[in-house]
Amino acid sequence: MIDELKSKFLDKAGKWLKGKNISDILLLVIILTSAGVFSTSNVLETQAASNESRVADENIQKAYFTYYNGHNIGLVKDKNHIKGILDEIQEEFEKKFNMETKLEVDIKFEEVYVDKRFLSSIDSFEDIIRSNIKAKVKAAIIEVDGQRMAILQDQKTAQSILDSLQQPYKERAEELGIELLEIGFEENVVIKDAYVAYNQLEDLDKVLERFTEGETEEQIYIVEEGDNVWTIARKHNITVEQILEANAPMEESDILQIGQELKLNVPQLPLNIYTVEKVKYTETIPFETETRKTDSLYTNQTKVSQQGQNGEKEIIDKVYRRNGVEKDREKISETIIKEPVKKIVLQGTKKPVKGVPSSRGGSSSSGSMSWPTRGTLSSRYGRRWGRMHNGIDIAGPKGTPIYAADSGTVTYSAYNSGGYGNLIKVSHGSGIVTYYAHLSKRVVSKGQYVKKGQLIGYMGSTGRSTGSHLHFEVRVNGSPRNPLNYLR
Repeated sequence: MIDELKSKFLDKAGKWLKGKNISDILLLVIILTSAGVFSTSNVLETQAASNESRVADENIQKAYFTYYNGHNIGLVKDKNHIKGILDEIQEEFEKKFNMETKLEVDIKFEEVYVDKRFLSSIDSFEDIIRSNIKAKVKAAIIEVDGQRMAILQDQKTAQSILDSLQQPYKERAEELGIELLEIGFEENVVIKDAYVAYNQLEDLDKVLERFTEGETEEQIYIVEEGDNVWTIARKHNITVEQILEANAPMEESDILQIGQELKLNVPQLPLNIYTVEKVKYTETIPFETETRKTDSLYTNQTKVSQQGQNGEKEIIDKVYRRNGVEKDREKISETIIKEPVKKIVLQGTKKPVKGVPSSRGGSSSSGSMSWPTRGTLSSRYGRRWGRMHNGIDIAGPKGTPIYAADSGTVTYSAYNSGGYGNLIKVSHGSGIVTYYAHLSKRVVSKGQYVKKGQLIGYMGSTGRSTGSHLHFEVRVNGSPRNPLNYLR
């Protein structure tokens, strides 16, 4: 009985629709569907009951309810019509973005048999889809320890960011002739493909700036023995000025105390680069001095019977760095290139005869040197930053007194434009000359004889210098020697 009523209702509705437009038809579909008259189950029941009669009716045909993201948007005769619309829209997006594109759409179909007059127009489908469609583009994601850090246009662009971060360290190794054994990131870094909205793509330069600048984090550093502001700055890859600013009113000339707390604004980078370098350098092997007794000389006389010669050894180290700052070093090998030659000094045992003047042995030096100033040993003799450091640096406040390490004659007292700044040279005989550089003031003149421990100037930071300190050298016949082997 209900089926007969539905059939009569549909017949009358069909006659009524002959003079109606497509909008009236769509309205009727919605009404019938809501009322349960035009549901899928009813249609399928009708199909099972009277398949032959339906086929015979030329107005009844197979069609598809079309669901767009879960919403019924009408009846379509052929599913390929919808596919064609989607393909055309996707092609337009790919031309617009010039990137691989995926449409954010969920299309489902439900097969029914209906009067063909209820079919929706293709234009209405296209209007609905175009007004609601969204698209995403295929991008490259840089993930750091599982966290999304950047969204780039493609894998090539993302890789160029990572390569740019490592390039300065590769160039440094090449310039210094250092073999770079390893380079990489401390963090777990991966590049993944993902589909994102086009407006989420990031500019390459801005991403690179974010990775290189990072943020700063305040840390507390406890001063250790041998520390000064310059060594602390180098250790944390920051400047002396940044340390002074964070600890105002602290000044560069202030002497640090062991156990003192310093505030450090240390840069925290999203990516930290580690390098492992193979570094080769030579180091001086200081000669030993042997004193032999002889009765051919008086007790107040000495004589060098054999000049000492420093040896030389080649050292190969493996150096571990984090963001360019050395964190650890291990020695791989040590090879002696030249053995040192022992210096032999004859010491007289013969007592001088009264009335016979004693000899100074032709040298104005005492045979040993005293420390030329008070302060902190901030840099030693040897390889430093890829170059040879020909002396030692003793840091202290500007104006700290500087004394002659041994007796001798001043051979140079002037401003040196080669980087030493205010420089004094003292000759001690036997080819030994001491250098006192970066002085704020000189108080001796060329040709003047000075005694061991005599005031010759004051500490400063003239010439090529970072912070107030004394650069002290010992040279023998023009060749630099390790001052620590002479100082007592």
